[in-house]
Amino acid sequence: MYYTALLFFACILAGFALLKVPVYGVIAGLAGFLEIVGVLVILVFAFALLYIGFKTLFSRTWR
Repeated sequence: MYYTALLFFACILAGFALLKVPVYGVIAGLAGFLEIVGVLVILVFAFALLYIGFKTLFSRTWR
């Protein structure tokens, strides 16, 4: 369970990295697409982490 949470956290960081990618030359046309994908990745995996956290909290297996 903890490895899944760490993986989701790494995916959120990757989403932030997509937002900060410098777009030059060939990938300049993909700037809008990379921004949308970055925001979606951040939102999806943040909600997944919240779900895991609430599930663990309410199942009382965190002790």
